[in-house]
Parts: sequence; C-alpha cells; structure tokens
Amino acid sequence: QEIKGISDQKVDKLHQAAHKMVQMGFSTATEIHQQRQDICTLTTGSSELDGLLKGGIETGSITEIFGEFRTGKTQLCHTLCVTCQLPLEQGGAEGKAMYVDTEGTFRPERLI
Repeated sequence: QEIKGISDQKVDKLHQAAHKMVQMGFSTATEIHQQRQDICTLTTGSSELDGLLKGGIETGSITEIFGEFRTGKTQLCHTLCVTCQLPLEQGGAEGKAMYVDTEGTFRPERLI
C-alpha cells in the first residue's frame, strides 16, 4: 500500500530504524511465564481501589491516572512513591521511587 508523500525508500528506512529500536522476536510461554513471576503488585493504599485493579498497580507496566481537578491523582502518586518501597508482605515491592514534577507544584508537606 502506498502512502501519499512518502517514498518507498523513506518507508524502508523508517522500517529499518524502527526494527533496530524495538527488538521484535518470539518468546516461549516459559519465558513469558518467568517474566510474569518478576511482576509485583503495589497497593494503592485503598482496599477498594486495589480491588478494582485486581490487587493494585503492577510493576513493569505503564498506568495512566487521569481525572478532574482535586480528585486525588497527585495524592495517589505520592502514596505509590511510598508504598513501592514497602516490603513485599506489606503490599510494596522493596524498590525505589523517582518523582518527576513537570509542573513545579510538588509540596513535601503533602507526604507528612
């Protein structure tokens, strides 16, 4: 299929560049099963929300949080920064967190 405005050579170059960036291949069920064994589920601090999320938020994935102003999105992110450091038996992942504040609105007193 031809894409208007893009030559076949350009398409081939884009395809090759994408192939180098994203390593596509085959995985066995055993390999995927092992990868799934390494996933932890973080508690959100709310048993109701954890229930809706089937146990909490999985590590190794991207979770988008969105909603109206003042609905708890930032507080949930703050909570996850703390809970990810908890021991496994307390719903954490014994990990570390990095909080990236793109709007310059971080207030440490919200964590206390």
